[in-house]
Amino acid sequence: MNARQTVEAYFAALTTGDADRLIELISPADHFVKIGTEPGEYVEGGGLAAQYYHHHVASTQDFTIDTEHLDVQERDSVAWFYTRQQWRLKWKGQYEELALRLTGVLEREAGAWKFAQIHASIGVA
Repeated sequence: MNARQTVEAYFAALTTGDADRLIELISPADHFVKIGTEPGEYVEGGGLAAQYYHHHVASTQDFTIDTEHLDVQERDSVAWFYTRQQWRLKWKGQYEELALRLTGVLEREAGAWKFAQIHASIGVA
């Protein structure tokens, strides 16, 4: 898969609740960072990704993502992305609709693209 396909696979795995696929796409490196939108929602180190994504998938239902814009740039062994999306989901028992903006960095590891950093923010009206 190229970097764009990897980013698309990540969002597909989020909406289908495939924690194993999400974990497979994350770098196991200590420098992996995932910053979410909730207070205290961050993961520092790829070794903690499994716990985070299993919890995320277990807490989410009826998840759809409409992508308004996705740009993925790939250079040698580094890639980065920026996307604007509308998320609709049932999170911790409540329905939410969120205007999300995400950025991230991927690294090529053993021939496969892995996420090294993901940052999410919610657009404010």
